[in-house]
Amino acid sequence: MPADTTDAPGDTRVDVVRILLLIQGGIAVTSTIEVFLVGAFTGFFIVPLMLLTLTAAIVTLWASRGVRLRSRRARKVTFWAEGTILVFALIDLLLAIFLARRGLALVPTVTRIVLPIAIMRTLRRPHVKEEFGIVPAAVTAEGRP
Repeated sequence: MPADTTDAPGDTRVDVVRILLLIQGGIAVTSTIEVFLVGAFTGFFIVPLMLLTLTAAIVTLWASRGVRLRSRRARKVTFWAEGTILVFALIDLLLAIFLARRGLALVPTVTRIVLPIAIMRTLRRPHVKEEFGIVPAAVTAEGRP
C-alpha cells in the first residue's frame, strides 16, 4: 500500500461514536453561543448556565478526540458525560411533563436522550471494547474461558 493512502473514515463503530460526539460537541458550542447572546441582552445572571454548556462542549469534544485515539480514559469520561447529559435530559423531560403538561420536542429528545443512549450502548459492545484494549473478564491469558 502506498504511504500516502489512509483508511476511509467510519471504518469502525468507534469512528461512528467519534462522529456522534463531534455532533454533540457542536450542539453544545452552539448552545454556549446562544446562552452568551441571551445573557448579553438580558443580563449576565445566566453565567452559570453558560459555564455548564461550555464545560459540556469542552468535555464532549475532548472525549471525541480521545475516542479517536482509542483512549480508555476518554471512554470512561464519555460514559460519565453521556450519563450526566442523560440525567439532566430526564429531569428536563419530567419538568416539562409536570409543569407544561407536554413532553420535549423531537429534536431535543433525539439529541439529549437517544444520542447518549446510542453512544453508551455502542461503547459497550464487545468488539468496540477490544479496540480500546479491554479484554473480557472471562478470557484468561491463554485465551480460553
